[in-house]
Amino acid sequence: MSESNPSSQSPSITDIKRIAVCGGSLGRERRSFIRGQVVDIGITDLMRAEGLWDLVTGLFSGDEKRITPFLDFSLAPVRKPVLRIEVYNESGTKIFSSGKVKADEDGFFSCEIRDRLPVGKHTFHVILEGLDSFRQYSKDLAHLNSTEDSILGKTTIVGKGKLRILAEEYSGFIVTSDIDQTYLATDIHSGKGKFSTLFETPEQKRALPGMPELYRQLRRGLDNAPLAFISASPHFFRRTMLATIATHKIEIESLHLKYLEGTIKGVFDKVIDTIFNPIDFLQNGFKPAWSRTKKFLGASYQSLFDQMSYKLSILLYDRVFQPTNSKEILMGDNTESDYMIFTLYQLICLGKVEGDALEDYLYDLNFLGRDAITRDAARRIRKLGEENVRIHGRINPVTLSLINQTEKGPKHEEMIRLVKEALPAGVWEQVFGGEDAFFGTESSIGMSVILHARGHLEFTQVFPVVSEMIGKWVDGKVIDETQILGQLDKLTVPEFAEGDRKMVRDLLEKAFKG
Repeated sequence: MSESNPSSQSPSITDIKRIAVCGGSLGRERRSFIRGQVVDIGITDLMRAEGLWDLVTGLFSGDEKRITPFLDFSLAPVRKPVLRIEVYNESGTKIFSSGKVKADEDGFFSCEIRDRLPVGKHTFHVILEGLDSFRQYSKDLAHLNSTEDSILGKTTIVGKGKLRILAEEYSGFIVTSDIDQTYLATDIHSGKGKFSTLFETPEQKRALPGMPELYRQLRRGLDNAPLAFISASPHFFRRTMLATIATHKIEIESLHLKYLEGTIKGVFDKVIDTIFNPIDFLQNGFKPAWSRTKKFLGASYQSLFDQMSYKLSILLYDRVFQPTNSKEILMGDNTESDYMIFTLYQLICLGKVEGDALEDYLYDLNFLGRDAITRDAARRIRKLGEENVRIHGRINPVTLSLINQTEKGPKHEEMIRLVKEALPAGVWEQVFGGEDAFFGTESSIGMSVILHARGHLEFTQVFPVVSEMIGKWVDGKVIDETQILGQLDKLTVPEFAEGDRKMVRDLLEKAFKG
């Protein structure tokens, strides 16, 4: 048997580096928020070169092409690190320094900033000051005692991130977009598809044709409007997702991913509480107690896969830190429940459903056959809604809500019907009247046409989106000029965008012939 070639083997792990993985943040002058997670990552001798680390993405130079969610699944969270957050402006001047920020058992931290920060694009530093966990301290000490010249005990800045501050009087736009089947062509409907996403590198992740260019053009058309991504993908997708977005040359302000361990830990705490407090559990009788338990466990299981309570909470939480008069454009798809989430968000911001009525409605809500909102989640959404009304008043910040109509979900009229049936009686008619809370359309072409009809894109900005689509693979076929024209012929758009659809179609046909 021949010996293996040492040069073909992967370099061995020789040390541990502590990093803070963050997703950027968007806030206003008097209120902003920074969050992230501190983890330990094994490194090789080559990776000890500090100058080759990008502390914004948490990646070593070259890893942005190799990173996968699977590689990050086993990253070791740092237990209860004690941190300090510093914010620097574009010229490198420090403009804010926090007190001690204590992270939780899984290394997750958050820091709300109430100091008035100047408007602009800033950078925050996450600085490690110590540990508040004897177990973690002992683990570190054992490593340092067994490893010569380890960088673990020398690093102070463990991560960086981008923080954009908007003026309190900002009245421009903020774009918030879903990721899977809105931006990325992710197969989320089969077990094989979901599993394969764990092993995809940023270069292997495919964007839906034209969407990267649409995001770029939208930022230009809306005078550098902020862009935030929200996904129900687990938090360990973060480094891969940040690298993917950078690969597609999309500038973003924030990236929200789902903290699954919170759901799992919630189930565990509920079981423990029931075991040690059986009297409280059974005080109203066994049958009601069992019914509540089944509801909680069923909703918790569904919430591992569903998006309703998670996305609604994030939208409302982000709104707390947005200027009152800012206007939102929401982008999602029809494969899950984005259209229902976007509608509920508008109703809650308007205060049309609130208090006990909102909490009970959310708890009893069954949408698309799923109970995905626990009592705790319903209570949290209620509180966020009340805080938004207190801060901003009863204002609907959403001026446009776009839903990508894929073949995996209902069409526009069916989505409208499903939402109307799920809402409290009369609410849709009272709030939206003859208008629609969202518009279903097909792909980046449909979104571009509607955005142009609303005055958010110049006509010349639609063509680069179409140009990026041509030559891309979709469902085993290459998109060509004939397919583009055929899609425009059948495009679903609201009445106010019908003239724009025809104009784009006619001009493209002339351009293709020329």
